[in-house]
Amino acid sequence: MDSEIIQCRSNNSVTRMETIHAQTQIETLHTRMRLIRESRHLTLIQASKLSKGQISAIALGSYERGDRSVSAHKLIMIANLYQVPISELFQAPQTFMPEERISIDVRKILMTSNPTAKKITEIIRNIARMRGDWNGEVISLRAQDINNLEVFAGLTSEQIQAVTAEYGFPRSK
Repeated sequence: MDSEIIQCRSNNSVTRMETIHAQTQIETLHTRMRLIRESRHLTLIQASKLSKGQISAIALGSYERGDRSVSAHKLIMIANLYQVPISELFQAPQTFMPEERISIDVRKILMTSNPTAKKITEIIRNIARMRGDWNGEVISLRAQDINNLEVFAGLTSEQIQAVTAEYGFPRSK
């Protein structure tokens, strides 16, 4: 019997690489909880009030800093509080283009055969229509507009940067 226990324990050993990977996932979890809360423009106290007392501000802050272990039950409550799938808490945040403003020469981009530029052009037209501020020649894209291009056009930062380098020019914020 004792040899079976010893054999079982030796088969359940965790390698150093698995430990490092687990630690990275835990750090991602802590960071994501804070980033998601901040993306909703909530303070710890506001998030606590939103939870109707189920999660205190002190506990939430401790979870975000990694000072306190968080149970699966609390993770589900936090995900529900922020209205995100629980898997979102474990995913590393996406990196977007830097916070800047770009002006696009619409006349120039309309004449291209570049498929990436054409995809961006349709979204730029929609942005202009929604704002009602487009003169048909140049449009200024805010940092959030640029981030939305990544999300809604399904393009990478590199693809958008290549198009903005060719058809755009930097503007002040």
